[in-house]
Amino acid sequence: MSQNTLDWNIHLWRRAVRLSKNKIEHLSDKILKMIQDHPGIHITSNEDLVVRSIDDAIWENMKEEDEIDTEVDEIMRQNIHEIKAEEMDVGALRNKIKREMCRKRHFII
Repeated sequence: MSQNTLDWNIHLWRRAVRLSKNKIEHLSDKILKMIQDHPGIHITSNEDLVVRSIDDAIWENMKEEDEIDTEVDEIMRQNIHEIKAEEMDVGALRNKIKREMCRKRHFII
């Protein structure tokens, strides 16, 4: 597997898991609705602030996941020769490395 193929596979994988701003806003609205529908939870502040807080939490989560992805990509690049020599499954290896990094950071994916 060439470096270009590895880079392209990583690029495609990362694009597939990203949420657009509109999707995040939609999720935030759904989460707010779920909170409002819960009989034991009563929102005492401005709903717009709650939605913005949810948006921010999702964005921060995505930012941290991007940082992890960048570190995983670097590990993959540093070990490209061994990966090629062993004919390893790039996707499976990448997922394994990412899961381990997330575990160490106490980050749930």
